[in-house]
Amino acid sequence: MEGHRRVVCGATQIIGLLAFIYLFYTQSFAFNPINFCFGNGDLSATLMDGVGVLEDDFQPFLKSLVGDYDLRNLDTSGFACDATLHPLVCVAINHVKIDIKTMEIYTSTRFNSTNYTDFLVKEEEKIVQVRPYAWHQSDLLKNVTPVKFLRERQQTPARYCEYNHKVPAVVFSSGVFAGNTFHEFNEIIIPLFITSRLFKSRVQFIFVDYNPYLVEKFKRIFTSLSQYDVLNPMVNKSVHCFPGAVVGLKFHNFLAINSSEVPKGNSIFEFRAFLRATYGLTSMNVSETGSATPKLLLVSRRKTRSFTNEDEMVDMMEELGFEVVVVRSNKKMSNLDKFAKLVSTCSVLVGAHGAGLTNLVFLPAGAVVVQVVPLALEWPSTVYFGEPAPAMGLHYLEYKIGPEESSLIDSYPRDDPVISDPGSVFAKGYYFGKQTYLDRQNIRVDVNRFKDTLIEALRLLGQTTP
Repeated sequence: MEGHRRVVCGATQIIGLLAFIYLFYTQSFAFNPINFCFGNGDLSATLMDGVGVLEDDFQPFLKSLVGDYDLRNLDTSGFACDATLHPLVCVAINHVKIDIKTMEIYTSTRFNSTNYTDFLVKEEEKIVQVRPYAWHQSDLLKNVTPVKFLRERQQTPARYCEYNHKVPAVVFSSGVFAGNTFHEFNEIIIPLFITSRLFKSRVQFIFVDYNPYLVEKFKRIFTSLSQYDVLNPMVNKSVHCFPGAVVGLKFHNFLAINSSEVPKGNSIFEFRAFLRATYGLTSMNVSETGSATPKLLLVSRRKTRSFTNEDEMVDMMEELGFEVVVVRSNKKMSNLDKFAKLVSTCSVLVGAHGAGLTNLVFLPAGAVVVQVVPLALEWPSTVYFGEPAPAMGLHYLEYKIGPEESSLIDSYPRDDPVISDPGSVFAKGYYFGKQTYLDRQNIRVDVNRFKDTLIEALRLLGQTTP
C-alpha cells in the first residue's frame, strides 16, 4: 500500500512537471503543440498567430497614419508606407516579430515591389528599409540606424517570440541632434505626439539609436504618451512580437501640426494643452500669469550669436518696466520640470535665432516672442520660429540687425559679399554659409533701435511704458 502511494505521488509530480513545461512554452513562445502536430505543420505561422490578444482594435489608429492611396495597399496586404510629406512612415496592421538585436521586422506580408521602388533594398529578397527619423536629409539619415521589414518565409527557421505584446510598436530614432532643443521638439517630440497620441498611451516605444539623455529629459512626455517603459535596443536584444507596428514618425512642418495632414484632426493647440497637462502648467493665457509686472525671459547664448552688450540690453528692458530673467545655462533649460514652469509665467521671450527660442512652446497664449534675426538668417528665422509662433496663439515680433550690429563687420569690409550679398555665400553650399553666419557671428544690438520693438511688445500685452 505504501509503495502504491509512492508510485501515485511520483506520477502526480511528473504530470505536474509536464503541465508546467506545456504552459511555459505555450505562454512564453506562443507555441501550440496540438496545432503544430495536427495542423498545417507551419511553425512560423503558428508562432505568428500566437501573438498576444489585442486589448482593443488598433487597426483604425494604424490605418489613420497613411494617406488614401497607401490605405488601399494597407487594406490589401496589411503593409504600406506613407510618404505624403518627406519623412517615410511604414505601417503593418498584422502581427509582426521584431528582432531587437538586428532591428529586423518579420511579417507574413508579401511586399509589392512596384509600390516601394524608392526604398526597396533588394528586389529578390523583398526587403523594405526605413531610417526612422523625421528630418529627411540624406547626409543626416545615413547616421540613423536602418530598420528592415522582411517577409518571413515558411521554409526559414522560425524565430520564437520571447516577449508577446498586446499593443502596437512605434519605432523611431533619436537622430543626430540630441542636445539641440529645436531639433528634439521638431523631429522627435512633436512627430511622436502626432504619431502616437491617438493610441491613448497603449503603445510600446522602441528607441533606435537610444539616447539616455533624451529619455531622461523628456521622461514626462514619454510616460504620458505610453504606459510602458521605452525599449532600449542596446540592452534588450530579444525577439518581441506585436499585433502591429509603425516605423518612423509623422512630420507636418517646422514646430507645427496641421489638422488637414495625416493623421487628420490633430492641432498644435492640442499639443500645447498636452504640455500644460504633462508639466502641470497653470497659466493658459498671459493674463493668468499672476503678475502686474510683465516678466521677460532673455535667452543668453554663450558660444555663437551671443549678445556682446547683454548688460546694456537688460538695463533698457528694466527701464521699460520688465522683470527680466536671464537664462544662460543649457543645463537649466534641460530641466524641463522646472524650466517649463518658469517659461509659463513669462509674458515675453527674447532671444537671437537659435534653439533656445523653441521654449516658446511653454509660453501662455497671448505672450510675445521677440526674435533677434542675425545677418543672413532671415529664412530660417521666419520658417523655424516666425511662422510657428502665431499658429500657437502667440504674438511674434522680429528685430533684424544691420551690418553694423554684426561681429562680421569687424572681419569683412562693407562691400564684401559676406556683408553685402549673403545669398552668394550660401550659393557655395549650406555648410559654407552655416560656418560663416551661424557659427561665427555675434551681435551687438543697437539698444535705442531695439527699444522700439520692446515698446511694441508692451503694447501687444496691453501695457504702457513708464
